[in-house]
Amino acid sequence: MVIDMGVRFGERIGKAMAEKIRDLKPDIIVGTATLGIPVAIEVSRALGLDQYVILQKSPKIHLKDAMLREVVSVTSSGSQRLLLDRAAIPLIKGKRVVVVDDVVATGSSLAASVALARDAGAEIVGIGVILTEGHDWKKQLGADAGLVRGLGHIPQFDVKDGVARPKPETLA
Repeated sequence: MVIDMGVRFGERIGKAMAEKIRDLKPDIIVGTATLGIPVAIEVSRALGLDQYVILQKSPKIHLKDAMLREVVSVTSSGSQRLLLDRAAIPLIKGKRVVVVDDVVATGSSLAASVALARDAGAEIVGIGVILTEGHDWKKQLGADAGLVRGLGHIPQFDVKDGVARPKPETLA
C-alpha cells in the first residue's frame, strides 16, 4: 500500500470517514500509530473536533507510566505494545469514542486499541477504517466487529507460481 498519497488524499479520506461515523456522535477520535495518526487527525478535523488521542507503539520518555496492551500485527514482526499516555485518559474517560485506523486485516491491532481505550474508561461507539481486508478480523474483534465502518474492502490473495489471485471467500 502506498502511504504517501499527499495531504489532499488524507483530507478526502478524513471527510469520507467522518460522514460514515457522524451519526455516532463521537466526542473524540482515537487513532493508532503509525498510519492511524493522519486518519485520526483528518477525521477529527472533518467532524469539527479539536482534540484526538493517539495510541503509540514505541516507548517515549513521557510514556514511562503509560497504560499498555500487547498486540501481534501482521504488518510488523514480533509482538508490539500499544501505549496510552495517562495524561490522555481524561480526554476519553466516559466519552463517546470512535477508534480509527487505515486497514483492518487480522483485527489484532484494532482489538488491542479498543481494549486499551475501554481500559481507560472510553465508551466505544464505533470503529472506522479506510479498508477492510478479508474477513479474519471479524473473529478477532468478536462482538465489536459490528462496530466497524469501512470506506472500502479488499480481498486477501494467494500466490501460486508467481501469480497472485484473490481468495474467493474474501472477495465481498
